[in-house]
Amino acid sequence: MGRKSTGLKYDRSPDLELLENAIAMPTLDLSNVSKRYGRKTVLAEVNLQLSKGLSLLVGPSGAGKSTLLRLIATAERPTSGTLVWNGAALPAARKSLRRSLGYAPQAVDLPEDLTALEFALHMAALKELDRGASEAQARFLADALGLGDDLERRISTYSGGMRRRLILLQAILGDPQLLALDEPTAELDSASIARVVALIRERASTAIVVMTTHLEHALAGTAQTSFHVEQGEVRPL
Repeated sequence: MGRKSTGLKYDRSPDLELLENAIAMPTLDLSNVSKRYGRKTVLAEVNLQLSKGLSLLVGPSGAGKSTLLRLIATAERPTSGTLVWNGAALPAARKSLRRSLGYAPQAVDLPEDLTALEFALHMAALKELDRGASEAQARFLADALGLGDDLERRISTYSGGMRRRLILLQAILGDPQLLALDEPTAELDSASIARVVALIRERASTAIVVMTTHLEHALAGTAQTSFHVEQGEVRPL
């Protein structure tokens, strides 16, 4: 049986609390950011000012939402324009942003031979997080996401929805200041969606959370800002 969660809060280390207090208002600004693949313009002169809270990216499939998330996550570089993280421009600030980033792409090849816990601890090691604290947080997040009974199972036995929640779990490890989430509720049933939304709401109280979704109506009351992405343009709603 998985451990019972007592809520979405857990005991953070004093060092982490000091860090959160020192940088209480993370910011990410995109200035005239464009992305082209050959002659095709996917994003054209995007200007965004993001701060603590949930920002939704909505729009039709193929509109450029995932591309925008990859730019925010530094998985790709813009063709032109500038990203500024906490007042410092990329690429100089790329390392600082990545240390503060949790990224959950829509599609990722997970290591089938590892258990979910082994995968989570591997990702924590890549983030240079403390192993003991990371295991405690992974178990807490697994309970919150309905994976508490399955954390020791191999990923090869996981369903699509379980994999989606595991990808979200690894993104949240370490309480990053910036979360980039690509359709984290896809393939989930209503109960799992409720768990994911509750966790995202909790994280949005201390971090910038940028999320693509087709559930904009369900999340409208939670989001600080919403943007419509279509034909390369990003407009506030």
